[in-house]
Amino acid sequence: MEKLYSNPYDNPALVKVYEKRYIHHPFVQDDICHEIKAIKNIAESLGYKSWCDVGCGTAYHLRKTELEIVRSGIDRSSTMLEQHKNDTVYDVNYILCDFLEWQETTKFDLVTNFWFGYAHQPTLNLVLKFLDKLVAHTEKNGSVLVSLHNQWKIFDKHSHKTDEPMGGTFLLDAMHWSYAEPETGDIYECIVPHKKLVEERLSRYFFNVRYLPYPRYTGKELLFLEGKN
Repeated sequence: MEKLYSNPYDNPALVKVYEKRYIHHPFVQDDICHEIKAIKNIAESLGYKSWCDVGCGTAYHLRKTELEIVRSGIDRSSTMLEQHKNDTVYDVNYILCDFLEWQETTKFDLVTNFWFGYAHQPTLNLVLKFLDKLVAHTEKNGSVLVSLHNQWKIFDKHSHKTDEPMGGTFLLDAMHWSYAEPETGDIYECIVPHKKLVEERLSRYFFNVRYLPYPRYTGKELLFLEGKN
């Protein structure tokens, strides 16, 4: 009988092909390079000394970004963390933990989260708690860099808030979607908050907020929250 995984990223068959599918695939290679360039530019221009990638998976960004910085990676899948951990010249502090349950109070100059790691939660409240926790672990004057999902560009076509005729307000808070992984048949359930909800919730903690467009706009955006106050 086929084994079922409560977390698809614990499936060795998926982890084995993860970087081939989501790092080195020609469709996303430019996006990955864009993220790594953004990390490097932000950290060097702002003189950051510490960096944590939350939901780091195989820790590709931590392993490959050419940068003098203290690196940490958090992920709840030991299978992902172990897959390529020796393929680097950098020291990476790997933390095996569900980020929402992480009890440490450690803070970092730069906190990142790519591939919509925040979306793998059972409720919108937990998604927002995850995003809040990114901020909580950011040092004063530090920054957060997070990839936002805007599949089908739905959040560009539909506002977060829309007035209704009787004086109330409709809120398009989030999109619930699922994805079938072709290599393994694993199904991901994701809750993706409206990009304006994310911006409104987090922007009050930072001096500057801006979007860093990907080279090929397919429904992804980088949100850069700079200088925690």
